[in-house]
Amino acid sequence: MAEITKVGIIACSGEEIPGGTISRLATRRVLELLRPQSTVTLCLPLFLAGEEQERRFAREHPTITVDGCDKLCAKRATEQYSGRVAASIVVPEILGDRVTKCHRSLRDVDKADEETVWLVAERIAAEVDAVSAVAPQAQAAEAVQAVSCGCSCGSTTPEENVKVGGRAVTITGLSLIFDHLYKQRLAPGDDSASHLLESVRIYHAIEPGEDAAYRDALVAAYQKYCQGRPKVDARGKQLPT
Repeated sequence: MAEITKVGIIACSGEEIPGGTISRLATRRVLELLRPQSTVTLCLPLFLAGEEQERRFAREHPTITVDGCDKLCAKRATEQYSGRVAASIVVPEILGDRVTKCHRSLRDVDKADEETVWLVAERIAAEVDAVSAVAPQAQAAEAVQAVSCGCSCGSTTPEENVKVGGRAVTITGLSLIFDHLYKQRLAPGDDSASHLLESVRIYHAIEPGEDAAYRDALVAAYQKYCQGRPKVDARGKQLPT
């Protein structure tokens, strides 16, 4: 049997509309349940920030974008930095008016939201099957090699827990965001607070009025992350201690 090509999926990062939440939940369902062996996730915040591993994967392997509205931010970014996408999925085109009745916040997700998530997830899975069926063998071999080399985009985006206002909050891809900002020489401390908050906000819904609590939590988590890590120069070369 021929190897299954690894297909990248980039989900909408919009948090102000229900379609954004649906796109991320549906993508996660495909990655974890429907097509775990043939899909990987690409982190849109890192992609936009210039992470070369994410962009290279999308250039070299079939990639599907899932957008929550007709602005097509995920598709436009992918095609700007990596090339034409293999397929573009737009949540409102699948759900029609149903999307306006869905909840934006994960806290309020109900049975109706679950049904819409499954509809979108099944559409993504169908596109994955179609892309995998026509992708060349060479791309399949390259995808397997990329995963074996530990590329950050070759596996499900990791999740990290932080304490926000006394409660545990799970943030997708937080360690990857920290790693990228560290390589960009963003020093921990108060000056990093706004940059951390805006980077995380792209891919994680922050409710109105919670900015200060998230800012404090992210600064503390980033300071802990940076402890003991070697200092590097502008080219990423380690400096003597």
